[in-house]
Amino acid sequence: MKKDRLHGFGLAVLLLSMLLLTACGASAADTGGTGSDDLQQTEGTASQQEDATLEDLLGEDYVTYVTETITMQMGNRMEKDPEVRYYPIEDNAPLSDYVAIDETTKFDVDEEGNPVIYFPAGTVTDEANGEQSFRIPKLYF
Repeated sequence: MKKDRLHGFGLAVLLLSMLLLTACGASAADTGGTGSDDLQQTEGTASQQEDATLEDLLGEDYVTYVTETITMQMGNRMEKDPEVRYYPIEDNAPLSDYVAIDETTKFDVDEEGNPVIYFPAGTVTDEANGEQSFRIPKLYF
């Protein structure tokens, strides 16, 4: 019973985060870049989060949460800039067809403790768009 309540709470937080991302859009799209310039880390935060995994930061269902959040951010970026095309959105295909979200996924932690996931140029959009980064709002559980 308690586990169901916690799972329901996590789902509610996920949905709220998705709504906020939809309303706000991706900060990287506002600047016209991948968002890397906005990610200045402080030494304290970086050292505190250095050994953290995505599962530590986002919970055991992090793969679903990260996949949905990145897919939503891609859609938002495409709406704001029609010149940028993301393959998963364009092809109506799952993100997993292009990249793996797992324990080997490259990420950093921003100054607020949110993971920022990076994809090499050419993996999810044209190589000319460079490396892509996606800020994933940290869940508090």
